[in-house]
Amino acid sequence: MQGGKILKIKKSVLLTILCAVFIICLFSGCSNSQKLAADITEDTMLIAYTQENSPFLYKNENGEFEGFDAEIINEIFDSVKGEYKNYTFIQVPDDYKLNEDVCYTDENGKEYKAKIMCGGTRKNTGTANQDVNWSVNILENNIVTVVSAGSTIINADIPSDTTAGVTSAAAMEALNRNAAYKSNFETIKEYASISDSLAALDNGEIDAVITETFDFCKTDGSEKYTVLPGVLDKIEYAYQFAKNDYLSWSFNEAIREMQSADYSDGDTLTPLVEKHFGYKDACVFEYKTDGDK
Repeated sequence: MQGGKILKIKKSVLLTILCAVFIICLFSGCSNSQKLAADITEDTMLIAYTQENSPFLYKNENGEFEGFDAEIINEIFDSVKGEYKNYTFIQVPDDYKLNEDVCYTDENGKEYKAKIMCGGTRKNTGTANQDVNWSVNILENNIVTVVSAGSTIINADIPSDTTAGVTSAAAMEALNRNAAYKSNFETIKEYASISDSLAALDNGEIDAVITETFDFCKTDGSEKYTVLPGVLDKIEYAYQFAKNDYLSWSFNEAIREMQSADYSDGDTLTPLVEKHFGYKDACVFEYKTDGDK
């Protein structure tokens, strides 16, 4: 009889513990899941992107958004949300105009417009710069020339019989814009990836690699190569906002809080940059207000 009571007490205690664990787990995941909306309503901030672009913004195998931008937005949303309660990412055409073009219409015919453009938006390309507000530059991706550590090539004075490998469309565009530099190379070969071009460099098939620092610095063993002084191009990345929307101010302030060591979590921006781009110097964010002067 007494043993039965003890058993009931043990079951009751175990049930209480399991309920407590469930509640803790539920609320620990609650802050992130409730920010990302399941359905679009008037409470939802729409954040636009034109295409998936790893490592900025892309869907994983479960259809969930991941990447640098996904983590940035999740962390700062509470600081920039204004009247909104949640947010979602929505795909739009390349020529989409923020806060002007409709990007979603609900079943009742209500139209919605996006507030922010993300997904690796390049600040110094195209004509969109004239039509939007921008955040302060967040990242910079340089087009550089890489050679073997023991190479006799040490600067932009390239021998006439040199063969170069090019690893991306951005690198080729930069090389084409620098016609004088390009003319130094006897042969130029295109490679599908940075690993393919570095393998060719290791095997002596080419003498130099023209590549993006975003690709190069994430490559295992990149420290055994030499990056020549100077860059062929600097690609600036930032976030877009509608021309007359000053959300960019609060966005810049929220990013600064991420970067600052003065807040409880310390600098969370730099580790995020290193995680997705392989090196902390990819981050060029620097925001100052009148109060900082």
